Amino acid sequence: MTISLFQKINSQTGYPLIEKLIDSEDFDDINAAFEVGYHELYAISSQKKGFRTKRDVKRAMRSLELCMELFSELLAIKYELQKEFDDAQAKDKK
Repeated sequence: MTISLFQKINSQTGYPLIEKLIDSEDFDDINAAFEVGYHELYAISSQKKGFRTKRDVKRAMRSLELCMELFSELLAIKYELQKEFDDAQAKDKK
């Protein structure tokens, strides 16, 4: 049995951990890690350190916020695709 080029490429690409996270919808661990990281960064940003450090910390905080927004968007897309799939199946049954 030969494996097609598409199957080879598809098996080597993607983000399996992210896909598993989206499929399971279990964000407890990642939410906890992001919350701890965000609070630590906030504490660092409040200190009287150099301007560059504060700017870098605020960028890191923004990165965490963007990651959470990305997860929300991915979940919304998942639900939309599921709805379209269910609608298509219902249409086929008629």
